[in-house]
This record gives sequence, C-alpha cells and structure tokens, in this order.
Amino acid sequence: MKKFVYKVSFLACILAFVSCDKDLESINENPNKTKVVPTGGLFNGANKALMTNTRGGFPSGRMALPWVQYSAQRNYTDEDLYLFRPSVNNSLYRDVFLSTKAYKEITDIVSNPENAIKVATYGNPSNMLAAARIMLVYSQLQVLEIYGDVPYYSFGSKDSDFEAMTLGLANEKNTPKLATQEKIYLDMLNELKVASESIELDSKIFVQGDFIFRSSVKMKRFANSLRLKIANRVKGVNSLSTVAKEHMNDAIKSGVMLSNDDTVGLEFQNDQVNPAPFYKAAFIDNRNDFSPTNTFVELLKGEEKMVGKRNPFKGIVDPRLFRMVAPKSQLLDVKQADGTIVKKEVTVSFTYKTDIPSIQSNNSVDRTAEFYIGLPIGIPSKFTGSQKGYVSQFSGNIYKADYIEILMEYAEVEFLLSEFKGWDDTHYKKGIEASMQRWGVNSNEINKYIAKVPAGSEENVLTQKYIALYMQPYEAWAEYRRTKFPKTFLLPGESHDLVAKGPNGETKYTFKPHEAVDYLKDLPERITYPSDMDLVNKANKEAAATRMGGDKMDTKLIWAKK
Repeated sequence: MKKFVYKVSFLACILAFVSCDKDLESINENPNKTKVVPTGGLFNGANKALMTNTRGGFPSGRMALPWVQYSAQRNYTDEDLYLFRPSVNNSLYRDVFLSTKAYKEITDIVSNPENAIKVATYGNPSNMLAAARIMLVYSQLQVLEIYGDVPYYSFGSKDSDFEAMTLGLANEKNTPKLATQEKIYLDMLNELKVASESIELDSKIFVQGDFIFRSSVKMKRFANSLRLKIANRVKGVNSLSTVAKEHMNDAIKSGVMLSNDDTVGLEFQNDQVNPAPFYKAAFIDNRNDFSPTNTFVELLKGEEKMVGKRNPFKGIVDPRLFRMVAPKSQLLDVKQADGTIVKKEVTVSFTYKTDIPSIQSNNSVDRTAEFYIGLPIGIPSKFTGSQKGYVSQFSGNIYKADYIEILMEYAEVEFLLSEFKGWDDTHYKKGIEASMQRWGVNSNEINKYIAKVPAGSEENVLTQKYIALYMQPYEAWAEYRRTKFPKTFLLPGESHDLVAKGPNGETKYTFKPHEAVDYLKDLPERITYPSDMDLVNKANKEAAATRMGGDKMDTKLIWAKK
C-alpha cells in the first residue's frame, strides 16, 4: 500500500506540476546555493532533454517513425502495428512537460523584478524571456498534437482553463484541467506574435547556453516560421480560419526563415558522453533495431510496387536516397583460402569493422539504386528473420554522434509558402533544393532532379514535404493527419511484396494492425492518454476524452482531415 501511495504522490508532482508541500521548501534550502539559477543553463538543459526524450529509440523509433513509415523494426514489430508500450507513453508525456517546466522557470526568473540585476548578467532580459515563451509554445505543441486536449500553461494569458504548472502559486492545481485544442492554438499564435515583437534584434539572447538560436534574428525568424506552421495547421478549422489566415499573413510579413542558415536544430556532441539519441540507442545501448521502410525507399527510388498506389515521382531517383539510406552491400576484394583475391558482395556492417564498411564508421561507398532496399513495414514478428538480412540500414548520417536534431527547417517553410500561395511552383522547388542541400547533395545532382520533377501541386508539394521531414516523425505524422498525403503509405488491409520468401514460402503480406487496435483503418489519429493520468487526474482526463469523442487512437484532432 505504501508503494502505491508513494507512486501516486510522485506522479501528482510530476504530471500535474504542482508542489507536494510548500513547507518543505524552507527545510531543504541550501544557504550556499544561488537562488537565481543561470537562465542559459536552464535553457540548454531543457532543449537537450526535449530533443533527447522525443527523438530517441523508444518515443521516436518505436512509435512515430514506423507509423509514418520512415522506419520499420528489425525485431519487435508489434509497435509498427500501432501497439505502443504504456511505459513509453507515460515517459513521453512526462518528459516533454518537464522541459516545459524548465522554460517556465526561465520566465519566472526573468520577469521577477527582484532578480533584475542578476538576470542582466545572463543576457538580454527581453530576449531571454522571448526565447522561453517561444520554446514554451514549441514544447507544448508536441503534446497537444500527440494527445489533443492537454493541461496547458501560458505566460501571457490568465484564462482560467490554463491550469498547468501552477507550482508555488496561490491557486495551485493538483488536478489541472485539460484545455481545449481551440483555446490552446489561439493562445500559441498570440504568444509567438508577442514574443517575436518583443525581440531586440541588435542584442544577444543568452551569454551562454543557447545552442539552437545563437542570434536574435534567427530566433525571430523561428518564432514567425513556427507561427506560420501552426496557423497553417488550423486554417481549415471553421472557428479558427479567419484568425489563422491573419497570423499567416502577419508571420510572413514579420519575417520567416530565408535560408538553411535559419534552420533551427540542436547539434549533439561527437563523443559518447552527450551523443545524439539514435547514436546512443545504436552504439551505446548496442541495439540494431531499425531499418528504412520499403515504402519510403521505393518513393525515393521512383518505384511503384503497390497495386493502386501512384508515386508522383515515378521514374526519378531522388539523390537524397544515398544520403538517407545505406547500400545493403559493398563489392569488396575478398581474399580466398588459396590466397587469391576475388570480388564479392559483402553486407555492410552495422558496427565498426576494420575490413568492412560500417554504419558506425559511415564509410560505405554509394551504389546504384538497386542496392538500396527497404524493410517491409507492418510485418508480423515471425517474418523479420527472413527479411532483415536482405535490406538496407539507415545511412551512417542518421547515426552520427553529432547529428543535428531539427526543431524546424527552412525547407519546411518553403513548402508552407508554396501551400499559402496555392501550391506555388517556385517555393516548392526552393523547398526541394533546401532539403537536398541540408542532406549534402551536390548542386549538379540537385539541378538535374529539379529539372525532372513535375510542377507544384497539392500532392507533389506535400509528398516532397514528407521526404524533407525525414527523421522528424511527429511533424510528418501531424501533416499526414491534416492532409492525408503522401498517398504512398501501406495502409491497414493493403498488401505488399516481401523482399525474400517468408518462413513458410510467403511472397506477400498484408498490413494488419495489432489485434488490440484492429479498429484502425488508417494511421493512428492520436495516442491515448498516458495510463499514469488515471492515478492523478482521471476525472479531468475523462472529461477531455468525452469532449473529443473518446480516448481512442482513431479520435481525430480538430484539424485532422475527415
């Protein structure tokens, strides 16, 4: 019984973001510790935690990445079939809000007049406050578009429905309301506008600790670009349409990203202390769990292998294929027992080898397109053993220790501008070019590809946007739910060829969601609320679920295409 009580108490503190007992604060005070935490350190720690905890092997690799068919699992395929682990769901929700809590702490520190002298030594107070407000929106946007109605905190609004993170306040809420999506989106747009307008462009942000913006100009362009994205997401919602279009016009006028230099991402360390999340999952945790999917690789190769599915770029090989995916094998000189040397196809190693190119070393040589094969997405686990020996790995670029996890990139902005201007061809092609440049494609290959692609249209722009969002699966998932593009996904009930015969000689398979969620006829529309919420905030969770139409994975968010 005691263990249960302790767990409930802990979850109440974490999930509801309230103090357990304010009287304990004076007892636990360290007289030698500064009372004003350096804001740059808080900002850096929150950014690193947010990107690590949303892009790692579990919340990304085993949930969103396979759902949007960027990756398929080489071992445990139930998650590819939409059965996620409750513990991962609980952690994802908690970890995002812990980063959000840190951004709020920055606003508390900077906006407190008693801290003014000390805060001024940390950077420009106005810009630090703007940075925290912008990241409050970015972090909470993640949970909003995963779950729907959620507890929400706003720096600028006093709306009584915004009850999250009331730690230490007179109106602490142990069981915060879950605010409606409509209210949250409206507030996010306003917060980004106000934050952007408050930025002092001729001044720094933080003295140290800022590894995502680095300049006030870049931060302003990010705020406006994020506002453009959010407004575009909700422009089809009747009650938000007018204000969304106003924000889109104003964000563009105020200045969005202009080049890849404006792309906002967090670069991890090129070591084993603070490496990127996927490097850690692969080479520190020693897991080889993921491969690019058949549907994604076929899209890049310009192939059409599914009955009734059209590849809008049929017959055109995308040069990003060779940056995003590794060839399955290399033609090497192999010494025979008699001392002779013969050419043989040797499978690219996952971990470092002295004599074979490896993903860890990122030293494979590019091959022609037929050497890039995706792992079938949505196969039962009994099929994996017969398939994974014949397919490619992710490129070593994905597994670099110093990989840059993207918050938002310039290419996405160009695709947003193309949509804003009626599927404008110029912005569409600028988006393709920007994406290819970020992935290291040379200018000659970029020009050849752009010369071949069909003109801008809804399908072409949104399919190219999907390609550009590779390894940003939650954004790609939101866009699919909003638009139902790309049309190249293998959906429940549809079939695809295997890459090799199955355990009983099978040559095809059918995508069937796990029996626990076999009601899904398309990609999931949301993730069900974390099970831990039943311990600390069940009534408000159930009220929100009822309001949305049920706590199920096919319950659509307010902007999802019907």
